[in-house]
Amino acid sequence: MTQTTAQPEQNVRRRAVFFVPGFDPIGARRYRELYRSQGAEQAGISGYGLHVDGTPRGGGVYGWTAELRDGGVESQADIRFLGWNDLVRDAMSDSALQAYWQMLRTAGIYIFSGALFRLIRLRSVPMVIALYPIFMLVLYFNLAFWLGTAASRLSPPGIDFVVGMAVFLTIIRLTRSYDQKHLYAFYLMSDYAFAARARGRMPKPLSRRVEEWTDLIAQRVGTVDEVLIVGHSSGAALAVHVVARLQRRGVGDVSLLTLGHVIPMVSFLPTAGDLRRDLRTVAGASDVYWLDVTAPSDGACFALVDPVATAGVAREADPNPVVISATFLRTMSEEQIKAYKRRYFRKHVQYLCAFGRPDVYDYFRITAGALTLRARFGSRGSTASRKTAPVSGHTGVDPCP
Repeated sequence: MTQTTAQPEQNVRRRAVFFVPGFDPIGARRYRELYRSQGAEQAGISGYGLHVDGTPRGGGVYGWTAELRDGGVESQADIRFLGWNDLVRDAMSDSALQAYWQMLRTAGIYIFSGALFRLIRLRSVPMVIALYPIFMLVLYFNLAFWLGTAASRLSPPGIDFVVGMAVFLTIIRLTRSYDQKHLYAFYLMSDYAFAARARGRMPKPLSRRVEEWTDLIAQRVGTVDEVLIVGHSSGAALAVHVVARLQRRGVGDVSLLTLGHVIPMVSFLPTAGDLRRDLRTVAGASDVYWLDVTAPSDGACFALVDPVATAGVAREADPNPVVISATFLRTMSEEQIKAYKRRYFRKHVQYLCAFGRPDVYDYFRITAGALTLRARFGSRGSTASRKTAPVSGHTGVDPCP
């Protein structure tokens, strides 16, 4: 149902938004242009005005501003991009052999820790996608091996091994080059390997980056009507870490929006006690409003999975998170559904985009509109079909630092 009526109330005139992307080597400009183009499309569909100024902000943190006018009510947002794409690029090796070592190591961690089988039990579809890069890398290896073997057998004695090895390495390079442009198996393998690098614990360079973000956000709390922290995909876990650190500093009263999360991919690992601790901290914070949005038709996320409860660290009185569905199949237009039917990774970005038939979830109203996240969704409970049963085999938490 398209929303075209003005909001009846306003409790936000100025908002500070901090956006944490997922495991993405591409930087802030892509997300700024996505916000600008998709915001204009959503404004045209929903009948409000949205102006985006894409001028980069100072202070070393890239950002942009948005002004939204809805039925005579005006509000503005200062949006900052909390990037870690440099760390992502560092984690993505150019070596195909290194990628195969990452595959073996990562698969071993998930299998022998028991996390893989529990994740499959939790949600099978995202785990099929998680196994996709392993399948593709094995396929590439077999293709290269058998073509190399055939070339070796057809070559004269004395140079057969050299010819076979040359063909093998050439095919590996060609498949990697093709994959980087079309299939993304090596990219996904790097993503999972990064998550499992320390068997679940946040790598030190990333932890330092999260601390810098926490410093930045703490300075804005109390200076605007709402501080909204948004975490998408792998960035959802980082957003949780940030909010937990704010809580330990005594800086509360923030809103947290997690979109398309894959938190169990980390929280189910043996030494992810820091993430499980922070999940529990944020879940119990009454001055934080945490809305988690996923969609069952997004196969790259753990749809309608309560990331705290399924990790085994929820407590009965915890107010967070509120788990709802973005209901893509109902809110995307027929044209969008057809266009993105088999574009699984594009659908994973849909949370940040325009909907042809918008309902309660509107990313641009949430980030630039006149209501806080709590005011907009506080009267809604969690979706009844969400998964809350503890599934993780590792539930230990680290002590507070």
